[in-house]
Amino acid sequence: MAKQYQALFLLFSVFYLFSSVLTTATVNPAGTTTKALNFIQSSCKSTTYQSLCVETLSVYANTIKTSPRHLLDAAITVSLNQALSTKLFISHLRKSQFQILQDCAPSTDTFSTDCECSVQALQEVVNCNSWTDCLFHVKNAEVCAISGESHSVENTCSSPFADPGKISARGRISDAVRKSLHTRFSKLRQEINNAKMLFKAFPNKH
Repeated sequence: MAKQYQALFLLFSVFYLFSSVLTTATVNPAGTTTKALNFIQSSCKSTTYQSLCVETLSVYANTIKTSPRHLLDAAITVSLNQALSTKLFISHLRKSQFQILQDCAPSTDTFSTDCECSVQALQEVVNCNSWTDCLFHVKNAEVCAISGESHSVENTCSSPFADPGKISARGRISDAVRKSLHTRFSKLRQEINNAKMLFKAFPNKH
């Protein structure tokens, strides 16, 4: 239970990590200048997942304006929020779901490790002192997210080629949870990849 509250606290507290840059008052696309949105759209052309980049960063447009530094801060905030949200989801799995995942390799511990790895790496980006160090930690976070996404398609309790009607209840529950985890880790990987590409597009701007 303590871990659940800790995860919840981290999820809410992340919004204050960049309090000097990203404030509640500015996370609002209403009234955003065309110049700021154009800057975000132009910058996102350097990313792999452009539509996701524009969608997630536009809400910070009033603060980002045309600042590469603020753009990179926002990209890390978006990724860290997703990582903490995934961590919270894992911590809130019902006991029955948790036990089934424990019995069906890879276990919940595997997902927790991958997620925590991403969280820690992204938090290192927040505290890094140089662009090179920041990019190094972003790449590490991406590796962890890729690992979580990869693990979420594995399931020893059911076969991907099995008739859905013949999959056991254990297999169905395991599959349902894993699909949700796969969606979350996939989005996390994409957001971190976008952050990485933005760092490369703006060297020495963080």
